[in-house]
Amino acid sequence: MSNHTMCLAENNLDSDTDSNPDESLQYYQPIDAEDDSSDHGPENGFATLHLNEDGETKGTDDDDDQEDEEETIREASNTATLRALTEDERRRNAPLTPENAARVMEGMRRVSFAGLAPDWARRVPEDQWIHQLRRLRRPPSPCPSGALGN
Repeated sequence: MSNHTMCLAENNLDSDTDSNPDESLQYYQPIDAEDDSSDHGPENGFATLHLNEDGETKGTDDDDDQEDEEETIREASNTATLRALTEDERRRNAPLTPENAARVMEGMRRVSFAGLAPDWARRVPEDQWIHQLRRLRRPPSPCPSGALGN
């Protein structure tokens, strides 16, 4: 390299700028010297998207907190509903106390059904009606293969 070219390079005379090299050095900051904590932008100009299972973008921490709170509310509501249904089912399946059974029977005495009583009602004693009704509601059992008279 010639002595003239070295001089131009040292004095920055081949540059297109009109700035003085000494002035530009006082404003120069290496990239590594920048404060990373103040830079919340994406790296190298590209933003990254974080997707959830549904393919939608995930929100900020505030959105996550709100979603967590909504999930907690849903779970509490589901738990309360399940507990209420279980208690209701248990109450319905519990046997009647003698007092409640007497009240039901007293109330049913005043009820009359329009129409005729079934034929079996005259033949079956009243205390066995519930068994007769259960027998009638039972699905028919399959016949043994020899019972059809083949």
